[in-house]
Amino acid sequence: MKIPEHDPRVARNLEEVAPGIRRLRMPLEASIDHSNVYLLRDGTGWCVFDTGADSNAARNIWSSALSGPLMEGVTRIIISHHHCDHLGLAAWLQEITGAPVIVRPEELAIARTIRLSDPSDEGAAREFLRRNGMQAEDVDATVEIMKGFWACAIPQETREPEHGQRMAIGRYTFEVLVTGGHSIAQVALYEPSCGIFLSGDQMLERITSNIGLWVYGDTAPLANFFKSLDEIESREIRLVLPGHHGCYTTDGRLPGKLRAYHRKRLTVFRERLKGEMTAFELAIEVFGRFPDINNRILALVETLAHMQWLQGNGSVVRRDGEHVSWYQRVAP
Repeated sequence: MKIPEHDPRVARNLEEVAPGIRRLRMPLEASIDHSNVYLLRDGTGWCVFDTGADSNAARNIWSSALSGPLMEGVTRIIISHHHCDHLGLAAWLQEITGAPVIVRPEELAIARTIRLSDPSDEGAAREFLRRNGMQAEDVDATVEIMKGFWACAIPQETREPEHGQRMAIGRYTFEVLVTGGHSIAQVALYEPSCGIFLSGDQMLERITSNIGLWVYGDTAPLANFFKSLDEIESREIRLVLPGHHGCYTTDGRLPGKLRAYHRKRLTVFRERLKGEMTAFELAIEVFGRFPDINNRILALVETLAHMQWLQGNGSVVRRDGEHVSWYQRVAP
């Protein structure tokens, strides 16, 4: 491996957030301009939690880190979920370090599908987007994003973490939590003696995770997100190490606030539903029309997740036409 000259971003973005745990901020070309990678002292080496999105800048930061503060080596690579800002460099990092990758198989299955290399997967994605009211130019743009920015190389050999498993990493012994909602089987790590929680994207402080219904993946995202909040709420979490923004201390009330937020959004979605509307029309009504396609996609799938819940409680019905589906409120 050719090591580039030392990248000053390693020193600038490397911060100790708990004894034996460092956070490395990785660049991200999205509305959030970074993702958090965590480095846990693990014997004589380091355990990596998430890897960041694949880019030349991110590879240079990793290469400099591995020749500097992480020169003792990587012992294992834990991936929270399949999104490109978490899984993105896992295969590359595995190749250059030889470290095993620990990730749920459901997440890898979605990562393979999202690349749309199989024509049937692309066809299903296009049909899903058109049926829910997305215009042709946005459908094309979404497919290009899925094939490009969202696509990740897949690690060759992986190990599967189990919900409830105890995982010793250095001075800590974590409980593995497998959570749903934001992704089908997102892995988070909870350390009961210190109250540390590596949450991935499941519990962010400044924003709520996108809870979206896609043609693939979690088939009941909002219901599973609520279940995961119940699970998280039962732990005595004091310090959250999230996938984005800063680390933060907590009094345990955030899961309840997130639950209340999404229940309020359910009311908003139902109230904004005027006559028959496609999910995309309703997304614009609730969120506004975002200028960038990435946020329009997220708005659509979050709308669909909430409409699924409202269908389940009987307050909304869906009518499926030949090519398009419409939603309508049910009179109380």
